[in-house]
Amino acid sequence: MKKLCYLLDLFKLIIAKLISPILKVNKSNRDIWIVGERKSEAKDNGYHLFKYIRENHPEKKAYYVIDKESSDLEKIESLGNVIYYDSFKHYLYYIMCTKLVCAHLGGCVPDSPICWKFHEHEMKNKKKIFLQHGITKELIPSLMYENTKADLFVCGAEPEYEYVKNKFGYPDGNVQYLGFARFDNLHENTTKNQILVMPTWRQWIPSSTWKSENLEECREIFLKSEYFDRYNSLINNQELIDLLEQYNLELIFYPHYEMQVYVDLFKTQSEKVVIARKDEYDVQQLLKESKILITDYSSVAFDFAYMRKPVIYYQFDNDIYYKGHYQKGYFDYEEHGFGPVVYECKNIVQELNNLLNKQNQENNYNDRYEQFFPLYDKDNCERIYNYVIQM
Repeated sequence: MKKLCYLLDLFKLIIAKLISPILKVNKSNRDIWIVGERKSEAKDNGYHLFKYIRENHPEKKAYYVIDKESSDLEKIESLGNVIYYDSFKHYLYYIMCTKLVCAHLGGCVPDSPICWKFHEHEMKNKKKIFLQHGITKELIPSLMYENTKADLFVCGAEPEYEYVKNKFGYPDGNVQYLGFARFDNLHENTTKNQILVMPTWRQWIPSSTWKSENLEECREIFLKSEYFDRYNSLINNQELIDLLEQYNLELIFYPHYEMQVYVDLFKTQSEKVVIARKDEYDVQQLLKESKILITDYSSVAFDFAYMRKPVIYYQFDNDIYYKGHYQKGYFDYEEHGFGPVVYECKNIVQELNNLLNKQNQENNYNDRYEQFFPLYDKDNCERIYNYVIQM
């Protein structure tokens, strides 16, 4: 069955290669952009840049590639210029395009080993724009130039730009501080009486991208992990629940995309706690609506800090995180972070109580906001678009 699928993919690729020169006789087909994120999503930097292009430069032949079964499909179809993932149109426009504009590496390429094999050859005639999906703060091998070959690596913060430019091996000019496309959407928000708990994943715990055939074994490993124990205990902590009741707050617990495969294992009896599934909630909307964020090492803290809202870092496993996940980079949470760092659940409750009681009236993080985000405006999409169109 796999061989038959591969043959079909090869057939689509060959026909696309044959047709594309004919279509390029039309000058309007000579500068096509494909924009995307994860194949099933439209909610990150790719979506916000695409929305900007469709609303402000509708003449630009930019297309968004997304899975036909995606819960976000309606958002793209309303903007037009949609390409369904792995369709013949996807293959054809992939061959024809001059620029791949992605928030996730490889997110715009047809999902087939046939295309992966030819990808390196095809990229000789295309520009690869990496929009990112989070501020890079650690030394991540997969984001090095030798692995991405990105012609443009878009940074969302000044210290990040300096770090990537100097440490990740990119040629001069390939790394630019233009701001994240989604930041344009963070300037206007209505905050609810809501706390968001959003931790990142761990490489040493089986995740949704692990190629394991034994899901039950992975679930057993997850259930025995400190990660599960700590967060399941947190959302069931009685002092925390009492605090939610006292201030009429709702707590949204949203595990990272890679941990969502285990979301059903988390349980709570409190009506004040919501365990969020990725297909039912938009991450950026949750960030905009929440008044306090509890996270660990996740880059979502930067979006929250960009909005000048309080963050609490819960880092119970920091002694092993930098050994088993990513190597520590330029960002030190005590020195550069946008909120207190805690290691125990009881300290989270204490810090929350302080914030809700407004005992910490003085904001000690204003200087850190300004130093980290010297670009603070609604022109991020415009800067990215203007830069890409000149490439």
